[in-house]
Amino acid sequence: MLKALSSLRLFFFICALLAAAFIYQTLFNRGLPIYGTAWFAVLGITLAVNIAACTLRRLNKASLHFILMHAGLVIIIAGAFATRYYRFEAQLPLHAGAAEDLAHTETAAYKLPFAVELKSFRLEYYAEPQGLITVEENGRSQSFAAKEGAVFSLAGGAKLKVLRVVRDFGLKAGNEVVEKSPYWNNPAVRLEIALAGKKQALWFFSNFPGMHGVDLPFRVAYSLEHAEIKNYYSTVKILSETGPEVNAEIGVNKPLKYGAYTLYQTSYDPSDAEYTLLTITMDRGVWVVYLGFALFLTGILLWLRK
Repeated sequence: MLKALSSLRLFFFICALLAAAFIYQTLFNRGLPIYGTAWFAVLGITLAVNIAACTLRRLNKASLHFILMHAGLVIIIAGAFATRYYRFEAQLPLHAGAAEDLAHTETAAYKLPFAVELKSFRLEYYAEPQGLITVEENGRSQSFAAKEGAVFSLAGGAKLKVLRVVRDFGLKAGNEVVEKSPYWNNPAVRLEIALAGKKQALWFFSNFPGMHGVDLPFRVAYSLEHAEIKNYYSTVKILSETGPEVNAEIGVNKPLKYGAYTLYQTSYDPSDAEYTLLTITMDRGVWVVYLGFALFLTGILLWLRK
């Protein structure tokens, strides 16, 4: 039995199946990840048993580096399962000025041993976005940079003047136009159109073409250039009765470690500049994985010294 379980053919067969599973997950799977399925768990357990059996079968004659490398692989696999099944992960929605200590999964809410307050949220662009006005007239197209005060003359005799550029269009009471945030979430431009001795002022929206609701002898479109978002950050304060108060900035590639928990920047709401969504995790099995890698690397170093 031990001989069959320690077979190299079995090892390479399982590795081939796992490689196929990883390729499928990476390139083709659009549903739930395969890592939580029963058959994937069976493959992982079988691989761990195969490696352990190989080690036990040769234990009397095996060198120290052989034992450490194989033991490390088994512990890494065990740690991966511990991480998968005992890892805590929940979402923490935050609004500016309010401290929150309830994290949510799809089925439950968990009270955290600390509270998180959102102080501010900011977006970072690769470059400063630039508004662009495009006019199509008699089959010809012209584009102009949208800068307040700029005036453009069209071939048909009309003149366009940029009255106002708004990054995030919003309305207050009395239809007063305001900037809801400093970000280009709902870009709009107000143009004064002089045509046939008459002038009219219209709003044009990047996200809602044609919303101006007026028939014109030419087509006007407003769009943005260089509006790709590079990163987004939340400045937070962590409050705890038992731990230190922490002020920090969390980014997409800049998580925050607080005690046994790690806070990640997950998402935001383009329509609300004072909202952010964090993910909070606590990985109970990560140290098992670290131990496995430590043993495996120690075995490799001993092998290289021979």
